[in-house]
Amino acid sequence: MTIQQSIEVWIANWLSKERLPTDFSVLLLLGDGSNRSFYRILTPSKSYILISDPQWVQTQDYPAHQSFLNKNGIPVPEFFHLDPNQGFLLMQDLGDELLQIRIAKKTEPPLFWLNRAVSLLADLHGKTFPVPADLPVAQRFFDSEKYFSEFEFTLEYLHLKLLNQSKLSQSQLQELQLFCQNISQMTPAVFSHRDYHCRNLLVLNTQLVMIDFQDARMGPPHYDLASLLYDAYEPITDTERAELLKLYREKLSKFPVSQKIDWPIFESNLHQVAFQRTIKAAGSFASFFIRFGKTTHWPYLIPVLTSALELQKKGVGVKSSVIDLQKWITLVSQIKIQ
Repeated sequence: MTIQQSIEVWIANWLSKERLPTDFSVLLLLGDGSNRSFYRILTPSKSYILISDPQWVQTQDYPAHQSFLNKNGIPVPEFFHLDPNQGFLLMQDLGDELLQIRIAKKTEPPLFWLNRAVSLLADLHGKTFPVPADLPVAQRFFDSEKYFSEFEFTLEYLHLKLLNQSKLSQSQLQELQLFCQNISQMTPAVFSHRDYHCRNLLVLNTQLVMIDFQDARMGPPHYDLASLLYDAYEPITDTERAELLKLYREKLSKFPVSQKIDWPIFESNLHQVAFQRTIKAAGSFASFFIRFGKTTHWPYLIPVLTSALELQKKGVGVKSSVIDLQKWITLVSQIKIQ
């Protein structure tokens, strides 16, 4: 039995148990950067999204996090039914309007939706602090090992496999490890979405709804903010970043967690984390092409590397003698994608 056939049987059984009409169709959707498959289930009165994750590895923490966030007033999709044995999760269909798409329409002022995204992020960090110890997210941290592993991922898929460059020396790797150790000291540890950007926020009427938070981990508030303010999908200026950072601080100030942040050095720390985050994103984009032959993220590779280079030129991150971002950009620009 194919996955499509298994889904059809599963959906038919669920609709029957819910005393709903069993007339439906299944439409395969474009996936994200993972191995999961996404389907839209269409019925005469309502549509749903079904995630198929047969190994139930990437999705296993999604329900626990959804329940926690929902109870804390964070707008997330409703979950209707899950089956870990078959690896199916049926959830609310929020439509297809990513924040990226809405911003591109330019029907509102430039920062209208990003202001809302920043406000939602402040709610996420403020309303969920402190995070209960029994949640999956509480068992994972952005520690020095995690930061460094993300650098290693980029070195493997971008530096070595895509650009065919020689391995970094031991001293260069030690410089990266020291940088990771330094940024791992940032506090406090909050519920970090881990991938908070305009393709993981959906516009539903006039509200933003957060998705894809199953891989959340404990980390400094700087990480999610860097993900949004240095988003390769929706680049913004330094002036706009300053406005959004100010708004984040204002919105977070009503929560106790704000008192635990060292605000005088917050912006400089944000830049350091943004450097790591942009390098990590570049590795992900390269890996989608190397591992899966996907070109969907290729247009964003040079923009995200350019953001990292701009930070590096300001003395942020590691020196060009460790990671030569200008060389990476030059080599990527020479690759012709069909």
